[in-house]
Formats: sequence, structure tokens, C-alpha cells
Amino acid sequence: MCGILAVINKSSEVSTGVLVSATDIIAHRGPDDAGFLIWNGTSKPVVFAGKDTQPETIGMHNLEPLPAMHNWRVGLGHRRLSIIDITPHGHQPMMLEEDGLSLIYNGEVYNYVEIKEELEALGYTFKTHSDTEVILHAWKEWGNSCLERFNGMFAFVLLDINKNKLYAVRDRFGVKPLYYYQNDNIIAFASEVKQLRILPGYDFELNEKIAFDYLLNGSVDHSEETFDKGILQVKPGHYIDVDLDSNSLRSYEWYSFQPISWYGTEEGAFVRFVDLLKDSVRLRMRSDVPVGSALSGGLDSSTIVCLMREVVSEQERRGHLIETVTSCSEHKKYDEWEFAEEVVRYAKTNSHRVFPTFKKLEEDISKFIWHMDYPFGSTSQFSQWCVFEGASEAKLTVMIDGQGADEQLAGYGGNDLALYSGLFRQGKWRELIAETLHYKKYKGHYPWAFLVGAIQLSIPNGLIKLVPDTYKIKRDTIPDWLKINQIFSSKDWPVDLNSWLKHQVTIGPLPSLLRYEDRNSMAFSVESRVPFMDYRLIEFTLGLPEKMVYRRGERKYILREALKNRVPDRILERKDKMGFVSPEEHWLKNEGREWFKQEIDLASDVLKDFINKEKVLQMLDQMQNGIIPFDFTPWRIICMGRWLDTMKVLRSD
Repeated sequence: MCGILAVINKSSEVSTGVLVSATDIIAHRGPDDAGFLIWNGTSKPVVFAGKDTQPETIGMHNLEPLPAMHNWRVGLGHRRLSIIDITPHGHQPMMLEEDGLSLIYNGEVYNYVEIKEELEALGYTFKTHSDTEVILHAWKEWGNSCLERFNGMFAFVLLDINKNKLYAVRDRFGVKPLYYYQNDNIIAFASEVKQLRILPGYDFELNEKIAFDYLLNGSVDHSEETFDKGILQVKPGHYIDVDLDSNSLRSYEWYSFQPISWYGTEEGAFVRFVDLLKDSVRLRMRSDVPVGSALSGGLDSSTIVCLMREVVSEQERRGHLIETVTSCSEHKKYDEWEFAEEVVRYAKTNSHRVFPTFKKLEEDISKFIWHMDYPFGSTSQFSQWCVFEGASEAKLTVMIDGQGADEQLAGYGGNDLALYSGLFRQGKWRELIAETLHYKKYKGHYPWAFLVGAIQLSIPNGLIKLVPDTYKIKRDTIPDWLKINQIFSSKDWPVDLNSWLKHQVTIGPLPSLLRYEDRNSMAFSVESRVPFMDYRLIEFTLGLPEKMVYRRGERKYILREALKNRVPDRILERKDKMGFVSPEEHWLKNEGREWFKQEIDLASDVLKDFINKEKVLQMLDQMQNGIIPFDFTPWRIICMGRWLDTMKVLRSD
């Protein structure tokens, strides 16, 4: 895991000092090494040292410090967190000088060992043990079709001086970030938005469409647009081709997500599921530095830890102790330690515990938001922040967790509506009745709201007008505290379970959760790995019949059934869902009561063009006193207000 920067200089007005500042601002992503590459557009590229380049690396590669200059065409910057081949051999930017290829790379190609063997059989020789060199040789051999061979999370920029091209590539599901920006003088690609904001010519302008989507629905990362007008994301599964002759950009899709339908038996599906997930865990345990796991005590993270134990046992790593980090709470309602402890005993791990507190939130909030780059949905991300801080303190450079399971295995409560809607549309009345009865048995009441919603999603819009407003679900309502005359993005509604799971993986909420995980882990120089995001597994799970994912009122059916006797029964039988939850409701109503009021008051002034201060304070008062149900709206307003206030220094006005 690392941080990257690529700048195409379209004029002679941009100094190499820009490369240094925009690379070193993300030193947290790569504290182990730094490097730069300059190409003047005619002769061979030259690699230079940064202020944090290690002496042995400087000596091995005969590097000089990057000088101040303006007559350059392309500049690359890299910050390295050493994971694979932690020697100076893995220094970046890395070149195949004789082939005119140069690379900066963030992430991991987990199956690099197998690809390397394939390339060696074709006659290639390697100077390093890194996956970076494997990417370079693979690109040389297969061109951009090599991407189809990669199993991993990655964002990289590759310069080909023979073709006068620059390529910016992002992995299939966007696990690793990659942003870009251009003006009259530059085209730039970066791992984090904060790098682009300090480039010459950048002038912050808020993307109001994205801002309103966030304030209204909490939606973020649901499109290639960002909160900054002019800064875009490279789409997952895409690469951007920059023609250096014309400075033109074209985006190409290299991966089109297509689930693979399963026609085999249920028992066969269980076997295939475990095989894929366990192999994904095995690949993600490849590392030359310590690997741990974020264990919440929920089904997903517990499954990962138990499979890690199986891999360790099968590989006969004698004496290898799996390390886990768990977020705990002094408030019983929000504490999962009793479940995590069960897994700790079962898998024989060495556990570390962290306790996110309101006091710590107050202390960390400014740097927390700075690292995130953008507003975020709730303080549950703060619990994750504390977990990765704990991992860093435990000297765990790599962490594996269960991110991505909920979205593909119907872990969220809203998937009930998707299931019933699909069954209603398809006229599967027997299954619909059966699921309704099982829901009653499971929850103690019938799912009337979901059933009414499913009917509305299945009938013509003209008939919906006959439904009383109280029961309507397709309502684009605007809260009275929000100053907006139109809905920029209407809320998405499910048609059936399978399509809704795909939506959750590709549109939301997963893309935003992946950003949170990337920023939280990288803030503490920790690489996070997510086995459930293996493309082979996702193509398999989203091709399963719905009844193998959600059955008899039970979500994640295949996970619970396939992992029997491999995960403690108490975990498999859990019906509640928490994850890295924080006691935000308790903080809002108790020890943080006055803080929330003060922060809302300040945020309302910053957001005066967006919200009605009097109405927001009234909403907060009602929520704190239990008159209206708790939700994350107050936090969204506070977070956006604090973030937008920091953007003032970037405005030209």
C-alpha cells in the first residue's frame, strides 16, 4: 500500500517543487520510502530521491535529490509502505528502462507469485521479489489485457515513452482510490484529493449536487463526481488513457461486472463458496510484514479470523500467532467483546482492544476529517479509525477484515424490501407467504411496511397516487431544515434482491465504505485487505439464486450454512448486526449533548446557504429529548460544516 502522484506539465510554469509538496502531503500512506521520476519528453526518464528515501536505497540506485526545474513533461511521485520485498529493490518509481515503461503503484496484486511464474516460463527474468515488477513485465507482455489476470486491489499510473502515453488504472471495484484533475497547465492523478488541492491553478468550488445528496441522504462516492467541482474519480474497473501529444484523456472500461449464474446443487454452492473465500484469505495473507485482523465479533470478521487460523494451520506456520484488534465500548448496548472473545478463544488469537470515547472524538476530529478528505456518514467510522490506530500501536502493518460481505450477502435490513419486491413482481406467491411467515417467527411481527412497499414498487406510478401519503415509500421529501428547491438525485429503489445487491456493491454503500477504510487505515500507515472483495467471490455470490443468500428470514444464508463447524455456533446464530458501531446516540443525548449543540450552531453558520439554522437546532433538540427518533443527520451537518470551513483557504474569493 502506498501513495502516488502523476503530473503532466502542459506549460513551462510548473516547478518540480509541486511534485514534492503534493507527494509528501501523503507521507502517512508511505513512511518507509519516497521517490520521484522526471521525463522531459525527449530523453530517458530519470529517477530521483526524496527527503525520506533511505540511504541504502539511494546508494543502490545511485539517486540524486530532485532538483528545482520547470522544463519537464511528466513527473511521478511515490510514497512507499513496504509490504512485499521490503528491501531497496522494491523502490518506486520503477522502470523497465529498455522498454520505456515507468510505474508508480498503490495496492497489491495478490496472485503476483503465479503471474511471475507464468512470465518466467515465457523467458522473463526478475531483479526483485515485488509485485510492482510483475506488473511492469505483465504490461510489456500482454498490454492492458494483463489487468484481467490481476487479482487484487490496485491503482497505478504507467508511463510509456515509446507510445507517448500515460495510463491511470483502477481495480475492478475501486478498493483503492484514484482521482484526477486538469486545468490549463496540468493534468494530475493522485491517491488522495488533498494532493490535487495544493496544485497550481486549483480553486475550490463546491459541487452542490454532491453536497445536497450527502446532506439529504448521506450519499457519498455514488458517482465519479466528488465534493470538489473539477476533481473526478477514475471509475472502478476503468483506466484513463492520456495522449501526451494532444493532452487528451479517454476513459476505457477494462472490467465489466457480470455475475456467474449458479446452476449446481446447494451443497455444491456451499463448497464453492468456502473454497473461494478461503483462497481469497490465503492470498491476502501474503506479506513480508506482520498481518493481523480487525475483529468486531460479527459474522463477517469472525469468519475471516477463523479462516486465517485454518490457513496458518495448513501452512504449518508453527508458533504463528494471529493478532486481532477489536473496538469495544463501556456501554453494553454497543459492545461486542463477548462475541469477539468467543472467536479469540476459538481461533487462539492474541487480542488487542480499543475503546473509542467521546473525549477522544473531540481530540481527533480535526485530523480525522482531514484524512477523510470529505464528509462522512456517522461516527461509526471513528470506531474504525481507532481500530487501525490500535493496529499501528500493535506493530501490525497489514490488517484483514470482513468489509464487503453485507452488500453481496444481504446483510442489511433494507434487503427485506428488495426480496419482497422481487417475489411480488415475479408472482412467486408461495415463496412470498413463506418468507412473510418466517419473518414473523424471526421478528415477532409481520413485515407490513416491507410488504406495502413491495406492492408500491410493483404497480404503475398512476396507481401509487391512490396510496395515502402515510404509506408511500417513493417520496422525495425535503426536510424543513434543508434549503433546496429540487432533488438532485432521486433515491434508488430495489426491483428485486439480486439487482439490489449489485447496486449495493457498485453504487452504494460499499464504495463509500471502501473510501473510509482506505483513509482510516492509511492515516496510521496500515494496509487494509478485504477478502470478501475478491472478484471471483463477488461474481459467484451475485450469481446465486436468491434463496441461497436470503432464506426463511435469515440473511447471509450461504455464509451461515457453509461455515458450520468452522466458525463458533454462537457467532453463526447471531441475529443482530452491529459492526464497528459507536455509541453516537448516547453521546448525542448525554456527555456530548452540549458539544453537539455548539457544533450544530457553528456548522449552521458555515452552511447558511444550505440549511435553516433555527430548524436544525429544533430538530437536534427534539432528537436529544426523544421526541423524534435518533438518526445521523446531526453528525452529517457537523461533519460537513467542519469540512467546508477548512476549504475556505482554497477559495480564490
